[in-house]
Amino acid sequence: MHSLKTLILEYFKDTLYEVEIEMVSSRDQKFTIVTDNLRGIAGITVVTVLAPALPMPGDSEKERALLKIKFFQLDPSLGKHLKRMSVEALKIDGVEKFTPRLHTAKKVISRIYR
Repeated sequence: MHSLKTLILEYFKDTLYEVEIEMVSSRDQKFTIVTDNLRGIAGITVVTVLAPALPMPGDSEKERALLKIKFFQLDPSLGKHLKRMSVEALKIDGVEKFTPRLHTAKKVISRIYR
């Protein structure tokens, strides 16, 4: 039984996912530094900016950007992993809001990680 559990855990740790994220950040922090710090969250491997950071209407101190993040699922379920990832992202200086678009979450086939 222990070997079956090990195999399942290895499968999840080798499965790459991607999801779109809507992020609101403070303009006090450089955007590049914020995205670099996102890569420090456990499981995240790639952060791609899909739409550039634009000032939020009515609040010139904040900016909104659309990101695509590729990551390895480290938690038992995808939902739990995304929630943990959001909580960790909000701890980064400059990140005001970090909202995964759940309908965009999907497995990715990558030659590099196989």
